[in-house]
Amino acid sequence: MRELIGDLLYYIIHINPITNFLTYTKAHKIMRIIALEGQSNSGKTQTLNLVYAFLLKAGYTQLPHAFLDLMNDDCLDVLQGFGKTIGIVTQGDYAIGQYAVKNHLMHLKSFDCDIVICACTIGRNKQKIRDAIMAYPDYRFITKSKSKSADLVRIDNFNCAIHIMNMI
Repeated sequence: MRELIGDLLYYIIHINPITNFLTYTKAHKIMRIIALEGQSNSGKTQTLNLVYAFLLKAGYTQLPHAFLDLMNDDCLDVLQGFGKTIGIVTQGDYAIGQYAVKNHLMHLKSFDCDIVICACTIGRNKQKIRDAIMAYPDYRFITKSKSKSADLVRIDNFNCAIHIMNMI
């Protein structure tokens, strides 16, 4: 028995040793993770809140009872539309505890999300956050740097949000 990855699904391949017939069964969907990584206060939350607003404006709808207010302008939600289930969590500061990124990802996986968009704080003592994301087979990191000036914050966040939307 082997597992193959294809079209964001795991397939389990069975070869009958007597007949040599090959059969396969769909095991589970692979959740793709788009992680916006950056230092604290680099604009990750603001950027992901823009992505969330863009998804709603594009016609995605909230899955009932999925929304969680994580305080400090952070939230977790699940949206559906256009044949996709997308999880989004704007909080990415914690490696352990109730609000750990690992726990957020497991929670979103329980909704059978096709794509999860999350924040990932980098820096001192933050490697476990990145490790939690890299534990999934399909992930992409996008770097979010602090804007060079206050005048550019909104433009930088908007451009980064558009980049993420183009990955969905």
